[in-house]
Amino acid sequence: MISLKKGLLLGTLFVEIVASTSFAQSLERRSGEMLVQLRPEASPASVLHYLAMRQPPEAALSWKKVIAPRWHIYLLSFDETATHTAALLQAARQHPDIVAAQWNHRVEERATYPNDPDWSRQKGFELIGMPEAWDVATGGLRLGKDTIVVAVLEKGALRTHPDLIPNYWFNWKEIPNNGRDDDDNGYVDDFRGWNPRRNSDNPGSPAFHGTAVNAIIGAKGNNNLGVTGINWNVRLMNLAEITYEDEIVAGYYYAATMRRLYNETNGAKGAFVVATNASFGIDNAWPRDFPLWCAVYDSLGKVGILSVGATANANVNVDLVGDMPSTCPSEYLIVVNNVDQITGRKITETGYGKTHVDLGAPGDGTYTARSEGESPTYGTFNGTSAAAPHVTGTIALLYNLSCPTFIGDALTQPAACARRVRDLLLQSVAPEPSLANITTTGGRLHVANAIRSVQQLCDGTPTGPLEILWLRPNPVTDEVQVRFQTPTYQPYRLRIFNMLGQLIYESDFTPEPFNANIWKHNLAHLPQGVYCLSIGRNDAWRSVKFVKK
Repeated sequence: MISLKKGLLLGTLFVEIVASTSFAQSLERRSGEMLVQLRPEASPASVLHYLAMRQPPEAALSWKKVIAPRWHIYLLSFDETATHTAALLQAARQHPDIVAAQWNHRVEERATYPNDPDWSRQKGFELIGMPEAWDVATGGLRLGKDTIVVAVLEKGALRTHPDLIPNYWFNWKEIPNNGRDDDDNGYVDDFRGWNPRRNSDNPGSPAFHGTAVNAIIGAKGNNNLGVTGINWNVRLMNLAEITYEDEIVAGYYYAATMRRLYNETNGAKGAFVVATNASFGIDNAWPRDFPLWCAVYDSLGKVGILSVGATANANVNVDLVGDMPSTCPSEYLIVVNNVDQITGRKITETGYGKTHVDLGAPGDGTYTARSEGESPTYGTFNGTSAAAPHVTGTIALLYNLSCPTFIGDALTQPAACARRVRDLLLQSVAPEPSLANITTTGGRLHVANAIRSVQQLCDGTPTGPLEILWLRPNPVTDEVQVRFQTPTYQPYRLRIFNMLGQLIYESDFTPEPFNANIWKHNLAHLPQGVYCLSIGRNDAWRSVKFVKK
């Protein structure tokens, strides 16, 4: 039985929050800033006047910026040296037109940095059944038409890393650097994503932490280069320079805005964002001091976005000691801890909690793409920062399955579809004794199990860009088998050429829904040599070389 967590839906359901300020006051935060959520009918000017009248003139209270317009969240600025901060927070929380008020806390990246750069390359993918999963889906599209997008909240990543370049998301409805909001989404020149700190699409610093997280989710696969992500094909939305809570809320708000726009326009605008990844947090923290951050997850879920969070990198029961975002009460938030990538057992230094931590995933020793300044590299990446993106990538991969019963209503009933994906992912974990009774599922991520569950639901098959997944055996003696994925079920032409370019075989092949898409043919009659097999139609073709013995 999976324990589900209920929470606040930001902007639609308001709950009185009574919070002590002692713990929140002790956390690192940005001086002179307070996050405030107003009721929809409230006047920002009136609220500001009320607060200002109760502070010395030198406090200079002002609305610094609007963080999330539809959620009515503002950033209040003041001179901290001229006021009593606890009294100001208390006054804000007592105002009848203020739903929630809190400090603008700083979060920390949750990574245990590697000390052995070549250790066990991507062994964690074997633990969670990726080779079997890739036989069914490699990512890219939902039902052959919707480009699947994952929003990654980080300080930044090396966008020029050759294993990430092909899979970065761009807002093609926006003309870059023309000073206009071309797609009417409320953001000017958001071509490369969004940077809440700079109020632009600045990609942030090329930090190795963000590079590694992006690569686990979606480093380009099957390209004869470096490593692969959980998804060979996916689009990675860059939300950069995320350090303080106003930036967290604003980053999530951008992702929600783009998915809502996509839903409302049936894909004409926005982005089909299915998941967000947050490999950061705050130790020993409780939702009562972070009401706005926690409530964001329900707001994301309402438009169809699941969120994944990394729990603490310490052997603590977060149900007892607290943690952010682990203890946020939302059924749309999946919290991940760290397991050994070989044995699957819980790593000692990782958080747990029967109520708030959902499952484990490979973390320590994850071999992936990295960066050293502007230089692309590869190496290991540790901690729950590495564990969480395994789950985020899996959510995106499940949306790639061609199963209308499972995700066909993603645009018409986005919240229900997101919950269905979450339930199946959590119900398909591999049981792990070291996680029993200390997580909601008692298990660890198993991607192949999740895909088998979808297949049992409706005999699913992959859909995505035309691609030859494998040719076996190579060299060929008698029978050859070729497996490929297609974006449609229309007939394709299959051809074999010799190295002189002469066509020696041609036939049609029609993919079938819910079929493995494997073509078999006996080539025993061919003379020894090197050949090229091509499949395609119109101007879309893919080829692979093979040797006939």
